[in-house]
Amino acid sequence: MLYAAFTFVIVFGVTALSGLVLLRWWPAVGQDRLWIATPRGTTRLLRWREEQSTGWQRVIERLGRALGPQDTRAVSRYRARLLLAGYHDPRAIPFFVGAQVALAILAGYAYTLYGLAVQRALPSVLPVSFVLAGMGFFLPELWLRSRIRARQREIVHALPDVLDCLLVCVEAGMAFDSAVARVAAEPATTRSPLHEELMRMHLEVRAGRPREEALRTLAERTGVQDVKAMVGAFIQTSRLGTPLGKTLRVHSEAARVQRRHRAEQRAHMAPMKMIFPTVAFLMPAFFLVAMAPSVLSLMKVLGSLGK
Repeated sequence: MLYAAFTFVIVFGVTALSGLVLLRWWPAVGQDRLWIATPRGTTRLLRWREEQSTGWQRVIERLGRALGPQDTRAVSRYRARLLLAGYHDPRAIPFFVGAQVALAILAGYAYTLYGLAVQRALPSVLPVSFVLAGMGFFLPELWLRSRIRARQREIVHALPDVLDCLLVCVEAGMAFDSAVARVAAEPATTRSPLHEELMRMHLEVRAGRPREEALRTLAERTGVQDVKAMVGAFIQTSRLGTPLGKTLRVHSEAARVQRRHRAEQRAHMAPMKMIFPTVAFLMPAFFLVAMAPSVLSLMKVLGSLGK
């Protein structure tokens, strides 16, 4: 019996250790595979996540709440820009402001800390510290602008495909809300920010928000002119009672044509953009290869004359 119990403990320990190692280090066998599948996006979009933040995140958020703007207009501007970047949680506003303040403080003290590290007095400590603090303060602003531009590019790129899918669903006999829900429920590998915003709009309508108001809010969250035109067409269609399929067909064709024109424009701009790296990197090497023999011969002649 003692031998059997010892064998059982050994086998159980090896099996448990192997399972833990597989769950921790092998991506193909993750913990997500053991969870029960739930409908996507039903409780995640309109409710804020309740997970606990780390220590430095709480410090930055408290710093943003203490030193952030208290004016309603300033808070609204921050919220609008963060919505364009895809951050819907209200806690993102104090976190963003706190990140600006924290980076300004760290960058401002970086020059002084560098002087302490090299153990010598550095010139112009105060002006350089102010310049570095300003750069650190505006660094999150630059990141936010690039995030907004990248997200809007993804939305514009995905708009023709979304309109085509909506057209197929509407012509198949589905209602507008059902078509939006079907198109927005895409797999994670093919989802775009536009799919997420459509799902948010659909859930808002299901929660009781008027459809026209939800559509206008969708246009404001994306900040893309093509989406605003599409939303305006949907609102006019619902008001006048015109067929939605014709409206979707016209807008999908126009979106595809615009996407092709943007691709052609980028293709035409590619040779012009290649001029600057060509001049910067190839021309010095070309002049060195072309002029080096002549320069060496001239130096040899001048050296012989000097003797």
